[in-house]
Amino acid sequence: MSKKTRYFVLVSGAILTVGLGTGLVASYLGLPVSLLSSAAGPDELQYIPQDAAVVAYANVRDVMNSEFRQRFRQMEPPSKERDEFEQKTGLDIERDIDSVVAAFMPAAEGVTDSPERAAVVLARGRFEAARLEALALEHGGAVEDYKGKRLLTHLDKDPADGTMAVGFVEADLVALGGIEAVKRAIDAGADNRNVMSNNELMRLVAELDNSNAWAVGRFDALARQARLPSEVQSQLPTVSWFSASGHVNGGVSGILKAEARDEASAQNLRDVVRGFLAMAKLQAGSRPGMQQMVDSLQLSGDGKTVALSFSIPSEFFDALESMARQKQGQQ
Repeated sequence: MSKKTRYFVLVSGAILTVGLGTGLVASYLGLPVSLLSSAAGPDELQYIPQDAAVVAYANVRDVMNSEFRQRFRQMEPPSKERDEFEQKTGLDIERDIDSVVAAFMPAAEGVTDSPERAAVVLARGRFEAARLEALALEHGGAVEDYKGKRLLTHLDKDPADGTMAVGFVEADLVALGGIEAVKRAIDAGADNRNVMSNNELMRLVAELDNSNAWAVGRFDALARQARLPSEVQSQLPTVSWFSASGHVNGGVSGILKAEARDEASAQNLRDVVRGFLAMAKLQAGSRPGMQQMVDSLQLSGDGKTVALSFSIPSEFFDALESMARQKQGQQ
């Protein structure tokens, strides 16, 4: 990717890597969930295309204000990248971003899709549109209107990178991603043909109350992007849906769920997870912080559902903080 393109996508890259990467211990993902009067989930779901296979939400404001985040803020080294980002865009991730929704729209089986269509990120917060537009134009971007929405676009010299776009969907909401994905997000909101009509996926979203980080979707779409142990891979054809939710406060807690196609498959998967838990407990040994974390792992579920809950206590992070301070003292 060229230098010009790196500047152009600085907004989306920094939101994901600086904001979520340092604020959430989760990936792809990272979220309290607001329940609407008519449907579960945040308002931004109206802009997620109907064929989205994986959707994730992060309440960045909640996470940034958490005790967990405050604990590690003082330990972070200075970041020239973050300072440069704020200087150029006028955007402070911790102050100006409230929430982020991300979606992945995979191509049909056997079809090679363009990266411009694969994913979109919606960030809600406070943005200086004129400043961002000037930055895009300065680094080779272009400005266009699409169905009444302002788009900043840039075509990279490398065809594999495609055309990136930033769309001003609402006064306080921007869509980031490939140009086709951003346009599809705008279409989803305008035509009311969005992921909220996916009853199966929205059922999972409705179960995630009291979490400030979550992700739901089809397991096959997730598995294609992850390198999983062979024992788990052997179970993949039997798993239909997954959900993951977490709550960040003093510590981090959450639950991972998988829905198998039938009860026998779910029982087999539970047996596999039990084996991993037994191995983890053996490896934890006498390390107090690690032992507490492993002991918090609880396997549950019945019928076609497999669930694994976890709770990483603040004491675990006390140990990490102590190790970090010792390391800093040795430097």
